[in-house]
Amino acid sequence: MESYARLCGEVAVLLRGMKHLTARSIEATGVPGELAGMHVLGRIEQLGPVRLTDLSQGLGLDPSSVSRQVTALERRGWVAREKDPSDLRAQHLVLTQSGRQVVTALRQERAAALERLTPDWTAEQIDDLTARLARLNHDLELNADRQDRPPHDHTEARLENA
Repeated sequence: MESYARLCGEVAVLLRGMKHLTARSIEATGVPGELAGMHVLGRIEQLGPVRLTDLSQGLGLDPSSVSRQVTALERRGWVAREKDPSDLRAQHLVLTQSGRQVVTALRQERAAALERLTPDWTAEQIDDLTARLARLNHDLELNADRQDRPPHDHTEARLENA
């Protein structure tokens, strides 16, 4: 259990560091936006054409909060709404060309900043950490519905087999 507590602590530090790194990248690129909006913009890019409800779920945020961010991104011309071809009553959120350019600029600046901050890391170390984080992210996403369940207790099974 102690190993998991340490892991949680390190992930929390990583999240704070990446938040700070992203905020600095926004400043460095001169993109006129805020961190929350850039997070929403990046998630739209990852999900592709997406309904607001699915975007909110993908972000783990309340739809009204996400809606405010999307409205601000629309005003900047970075996000547009398109009819959902499978349900003409619904709309998909999509990045505009300028929205894609913003995402690309931020991604490139953030990667360059991370490279500057880790000058003595080898390519193998970067690849190893990337693979381990990908595995952790995969397991977290795959098992998200199990989060509230207690770990399996093998005591009962042992007693039944005794």
